[in-house]
Amino acid sequence: MDRKYLNIIKEYAIMTIGCLLYSISLNYFFISNHLAEGGATGICLIIHYIFKFPVSLTYLILNIPLLAIGWKLVGRQFLVKTLYGTICMSAFIALTSSLKGPTNDIMLAGIYGGLVAGIGLGLIFMVDGSTGGTDIVAMVMKKYFDIPIGRTMLIMDTIILSVAALIFGKTIVMYTLIAIMIVSKTVDYFQDGYKKSKGVTIISHKYEEIKNKIMDETGRGTTLIHAEGGYSRKDLPIVYCVASKFELSKIKNIVRDIDPDAFLTVSDVSEVLGEGFNPLKIK
Repeated sequence: MDRKYLNIIKEYAIMTIGCLLYSISLNYFFISNHLAEGGATGICLIIHYIFKFPVSLTYLILNIPLLAIGWKLVGRQFLVKTLYGTICMSAFIALTSSLKGPTNDIMLAGIYGGLVAGIGLGLIFMVDGSTGGTDIVAMVMKKYFDIPIGRTMLIMDTIILSVAALIFGKTIVMYTLIAIMIVSKTVDYFQDGYKKSKGVTIISHKYEEIKNKIMDETGRGTTLIHAEGGYSRKDLPIVYCVASKFELSKIKNIVRDIDPDAFLTVSDVSEVLGEGFNPLKIK
């Protein structure tokens, strides 16, 4: 099978797992403990707590007009994944609706609920997926009014949580904010933390041996940067490579074993696109 299609299948499989985890968290932790939420899910929960309407059905109905607007204003590519995410999320919320979590400790429910929900959303966002709702509104505001996506979502979440506080009381919303903060941090980890790479710069007279050893043992490419010693005025190539943080210790050991007197610096690399890392996508 073509590599392109394998990547597409992989992305949708990851989205599916993410939707399942978020749905489990929503039913097992949030709904069981009467916690609120931000975004479209928060609106669905308010309606559910007051009128007992199924969250899955409300979620689907709420997203239909938003998807129609997004199809016209945002673009087809974004909406295809969003449509899948919305349907998948609605289905899993319905399938896991019988799950009832412990209700004797709302703080723990908020912590673990936020963690599981964050993992789910992190997986979805990791493959550029979406589950609809306020994501679409934020995309429209960004495209046509140049308002940052985060700002739009923050405003909408604030409004929704304020309504929840008026209806259900401040205590519930305060616990909800703890859960939302954990969701946010977990999503950030999936977006940046787990795949954060390191840029390694090595200065050594044994650069050729170090370069070859790194490529042989880690499979990472290296680059020789021609440089000149500031004091000696002699030419001395610098070895540069980008590796995952899990490979960093191996590279350090390689350098130490070959040349204990080598000079090595390590820096954070916020994003790497290309062979061996994330594919260079044109959006």
